[in-house]
Amino acid sequence: CIVFVLLLAYVRGDSLTVLQAPEFVSFQKGKWPISGEKIPDLVALTMGFSVQEDLSWPGLEAGPLFQRPRANVLVVVRGADDLDFPQSVASYPLENPVPFTLDSVAETVHSLFAEDTPVVLQLAPSEERLYMLGKANAVFEDLPVTLQQIRGRLFQDGSVLATLPLKSLSRNAEADLLFLSEIQVLYDITALLQRHRHLAKDHSPDVYSLELSGLEELSRVYGQDSPQHRDAIALLSSVLQKVKFFLLTFLCRDSEKL
Repeated sequence: CIVFVLLLAYVRGDSLTVLQAPEFVSFQKGKWPISGEKIPDLVALTMGFSVQEDLSWPGLEAGPLFQRPRANVLVVVRGADDLDFPQSVASYPLENPVPFTLDSVAETVHSLFAEDTPVVLQLAPSEERLYMLGKANAVFEDLPVTLQQIRGRLFQDGSVLATLPLKSLSRNAEADLLFLSEIQVLYDITALLQRHRHLAKDHSPDVYSLELSGLEELSRVYGQDSPQHRDAIALLSSVLQKVKFFLLTFLCRDSEKL
């Protein structure tokens, strides 16, 4: 019902891992590299959209014309070469990890499903904005959008600072707060979707593109073998698994196949 892709960018090598895909989106197991500039086309093809140039990549087989996933979730994690997930569909080396956006995919969603309420969220810390397009915007109007607002959210009621095991992470260090603010955004997005379940009832596919750079900053400040970096990787792995499970139950409860 959903495609959930994890892109890991790290000094030891970059990878693209498919954590979840419905049976009709057929990823093949192999070590075929894919270029970062081709990621938007890959996402478009998994959603049943056409692209201008043939992808010519054996990792994805052509799927049925009249089936498309309910959502595509792309999470880019900078500063980690591995996250602890119990299972995945396939994993591929990533070459030339250039910056990219899913703007072209978002435009296609809104042009094809103009009468529906697709959720299109793009979190890009380097742009200091959380981009939200379309009629579903009103649902997320209270979501912090700049890095400063996201940081401030940590010290409000219901913050992850009070509910998650921080271990070696500090609520007083800038690098730690950057990482924890990204965790907070993930929790807030799922909480808003939970309160607006009507978004799961339309027939338009949703697009989530989330770029997380907090781990990279922790690695720069403390070192990649530090307790802070290790604890943050464990925490992010746990949170992303919860996000994946939430989206599966949120979007796929009426589907026979998750």
